[in-house]
Amino acid sequence: MRNLLKLFALSVVLIVAGANIYLWGYLPRYRPPPDLNIIYTPELVARGDYLVNEVLLCFDCHSSRDWTQYSGPAIPPLGAGRPCIDENSKPVGINFGSGGFPGRLCIRNITIDEKTGIGAWTDGEIARAIREGVSRNGESLFPIMPWFMYTEMSDEDISAVIAYLRTIPPVQSFRPERKLDFPLNVLTRLHPQPLEGPVPPIDRSDTVIYGRYLSKIARCEFCHSPRVRRSVDPRPGRLMAGGVPFFMGKDMHYSKNLTPHEDGLGEWTKDMFIQRFRLATKPFPVSEEDNSEMNWVEFSGMTDTDLGAIWDYLQTLEPKEMILLDRAD
Repeated sequence: MRNLLKLFALSVVLIVAGANIYLWGYLPRYRPPPDLNIIYTPELVARGDYLVNEVLLCFDCHSSRDWTQYSGPAIPPLGAGRPCIDENSKPVGINFGSGGFPGRLCIRNITIDEKTGIGAWTDGEIARAIREGVSRNGESLFPIMPWFMYTEMSDEDISAVIAYLRTIPPVQSFRPERKLDFPLNVLTRLHPQPLEGPVPPIDRSDTVIYGRYLSKIARCEFCHSPRVRRSVDPRPGRLMAGGVPFFMGKDMHYSKNLTPHEDGLGEWTKDMFIQRFRLATKPFPVSEEDNSEMNWVEFSGMTDTDLGAIWDYLQTLEPKEMILLDRAD
């Protein structure tokens, strides 16, 4: 019996040791940064400007926001990061459970400052971070950065985004490294998935395919789809079905059902959908409870063609009744 107990104890030690070697020695999964050959042209930078400011809305997360104004516009200097959140922070944004953050998380500076931003990063390192969720040093990014929405972003569009980011004035704005409590420090290492190779341009002439592409990189799916607990994947059968809770001041708001169900977009037309994005083109004073987590002001800059493509894609989804959730996952 004593020998069996020793053997069992040894087995447990070996399993734990093996798991630790795997978690901290082989994860996250990543590949070397891609060798991007970006040729900087005015057209490429203009495309990047459009993507960063009207579609991806990078500054929504990488800048502080003014919630006394409708849509919470980003506060200059744009891209300089925002204050860290921790266990004492007020819950804001998408609701993954009440209470403070389990650890410390700081949204980084994405200006081209070489010491505190991404100025010393290669184009390939920036592309890998955005699309594959791995930092310059090989560390996994916390999935509040929705890299999993950007995995299908074409090399053409990621090059445009990088070209534009290189034009943003550098801002020296230091952000401390994150500290994640268990089990987040382990779970975060499991998510990144390296791309297998180049990502070709999307066929913009097929509006359904292009609309799906835009709905991913504009994070429609991220905010309007309930997620599997402790995963970056949407719940099966609930894609774009809405009901995801967001903290807005003392209130809870819920994302809209974007499927063609009667409590979603079932009674809408394409023109109604497009015109909804034209209702707020400039910020205006508003209480936090009456505000919107969705930055309608910035999204109002999307073209009719792109918004129409998103509509065409959404109309192909299976109609689903909206279910209001207690938390997003």
